[in-house]
Amino acid sequence: MAGHLPEFGITRVADLTGLDCIGLPVFTTIRPASRTLTTAQGKGATPLLAKLSAVMEAIELWHVEQPLPVIAYGPAAEVAPGCPLAALPQTAPYPERALTRMRWDWAAGTAVVSGTTVLLPVDLVRRRAQRPAWTPDVWRATSTGLACGNTRDEALLHALFEVVERDVLYRDGQVGGRQRTLIAPGTVEDPHGREVIGRLAAAGMSLEISLVDGPYGLPVCLAYLWSEDYPVVFAGGGCHGSPAIAFTRAVTEAAQSRLAAIAGTRDDLPSDPGSFDAIAFRPAPSAGLAPWPQAAARFAPVGGTFTEQARAVARRIAHVTGHEPVVLDLSATGGLVHAVQVICPGTRSRIGRLMPR
Repeated sequence: MAGHLPEFGITRVADLTGLDCIGLPVFTTIRPASRTLTTAQGKGATPLLAKLSAVMEAIELWHVEQPLPVIAYGPAAEVAPGCPLAALPQTAPYPERALTRMRWDWAAGTAVVSGTTVLLPVDLVRRRAQRPAWTPDVWRATSTGLACGNTRDEALLHALFEVVERDVLYRDGQVGGRQRTLIAPGTVEDPHGREVIGRLAAAGMSLEISLVDGPYGLPVCLAYLWSEDYPVVFAGGGCHGSPAIAFTRAVTEAAQSRLAAIAGTRDDLPSDPGSFDAIAFRPAPSAGLAPWPQAAARFAPVGGTFTEQARAVARRIAHVTGHEPVVLDLSATGGLVHAVQVICPGTRSRIGRLMPR
């Protein structure tokens, strides 16, 4: 990727790792001409993987800033009568009757399981600043389901896992966190997971982890970090077919969030320190924590190729929501990187940055 960074507006890739005492590799990329975020963070088991993660995050945002082909314009009642408008993410609840009469630009997506062509409003992907003047601000465009990969199906699977993670955490938040099973960190068996926990303990971090139950039968992990030297609670989430990878994704994302705040370069961070969750952190008593092997054993592994895994996850989502996931192909680099955004009607994600503990 190194020779192609200017194509995506990336002018700098910086190592943030040494700004914190944890030592987990975290990098950032800078895109001064960005029309979304000018910085993107990445983490990984090694500096090279963290650097690549940050670059791919930036390339995701670059792709979503490019214009999508518009194949139709008009109201859903005429252009796409089967589109489940009421199940799509909205900025506020709108009556379905009104939605069907509004005029939109439409893009063509592909249903993940059946392969049929599905039309969706372009504004589900196009950010508000990029929309034509005087258009209704109805659809909430987020990075949920936005992903890059070496192949289209690798990107698609990553996107579907992200949709599941955020929907499960949203559902858990709606019931006050009652879907969480608190885990004893010392019982994690995965070697990389144990290495991450060891680094956090050596740096004096308090760590809380949990597996969150959801309707999809996929492992979703939630992690919180806190330390006395920077008394802010940082959270991270992760979903994957493997519980061990869901765990390391969640914990390293929490560490990445802490480093992003320490560095201060991310341009959507609040400037008011009071915006951070700086409450005292008291971990749950160890006697009430579940062992990792027992909590993780209830998840059946998702195996097969990227294509097979993506279809299996998409079927689970369709079974829960009643709507088949739709993938929009954003790739614009001649096959160098594959970028997609998955839209899953009926799923939700939090609007705020914080994941309440």
